[in-house]
Amino acid sequence: MEKINQLKQSIQRLSEADAKSMLLLTLINEQSRDSMLQFLLQQAEERDASTVQTVHIVFGHSPGGSLKAAFRNPDYAKSEEIIVVPGNFSVGPLKDVHTRDGIEARFQWLEQRYLIEDDGLIICEREMKEAIEKIKNIPPHQDILIWTCQNAHEQIGLRLVLAMLEQKTNDIYVLDTFQLFHELYTLPQLAEDHYPRSTGEVSTEDLLYFYEHFQRWPLKEALRHSLCKEGLNLLMDDYDCIHTWKYHELWGNNNEDREDDLIITCAKRLQEEQEEIHYEVAARLIGEVLGHMEELREAEWIDYRLRQLIQQGIFSYEGELKGILHYKVKLADATNYNPS
Repeated sequence: MEKINQLKQSIQRLSEADAKSMLLLTLINEQSRDSMLQFLLQQAEERDASTVQTVHIVFGHSPGGSLKAAFRNPDYAKSEEIIVVPGNFSVGPLKDVHTRDGIEARFQWLEQRYLIEDDGLIICEREMKEAIEKIKNIPPHQDILIWTCQNAHEQIGLRLVLAMLEQKTNDIYVLDTFQLFHELYTLPQLAEDHYPRSTGEVSTEDLLYFYEHFQRWPLKEALRHSLCKEGLNLLMDDYDCIHTWKYHELWGNNNEDREDDLIITCAKRLQEEQEEIHYEVAARLIGEVLGHMEELREAEWIDYRLRQLIQQGIFSYEGELKGILHYKVKLADATNYNPS
């Protein structure tokens, strides 16, 4: 009976995304079902707040999943808690996203632009509300480690979280995966290629290695105050919805078309590789764009911009504009558009 109660408690704490993954495992084979039960029982023990020493805050499902995998060791499972803040902060309004109203306004903005099936935005909104509430309720005795990287999304996340923690007295640590990667590895070529662009690009093994070799010094008060102030300004900003990270600074504006030139350039490159120009699956072009972007964006954002370019007559398409796998595109023959 005690194990059943532990399982119930663990299941109730799962996010919808984690719950779906677990359900999929149960459909695969009996061995997976056994692994799932062990994981859930372990999770029930992990969540004893008295054993948690460090709360990790990470931005995005991809790095969040990798970090959870890195901390599978039973000792880490008990001492480390992970809060995953979903979405991509480089796109969309940030005003009051530390409140329920602000989160709802942000996702209404995204809903007007994104085409996501299976209630993806609804789930993401719910998970963000849960994550923000957890951040606000971190006990004062627990250390806080914020994972970030050299991109607008994670740098914004860092500043927003520090603003939410303004009144907290906890020791706060910041682990920049780009900086630490190049401190621990001597790989000049990867530095020139700006790898890793995000924490999500770092392997599970490297995340664990980074954490174990991280020089654990709390964020200095002056820097914490400065970043917190930037975060508070972002929370009050009514205007900037598109952000980039350049020269170690955040740059924001409302020019939604800033990636359009790159989309067109990538489409031309793909067409030049074809013996005979034909319609290309939208997902292929979107993947090409994401691979060449310096800034970290979501596929859904590039899909939105591609649909806008179709409306402008710059691209023609066939299929249905209801998702990146449902339509194909090519540059319209008559277009004289030249990327600036």
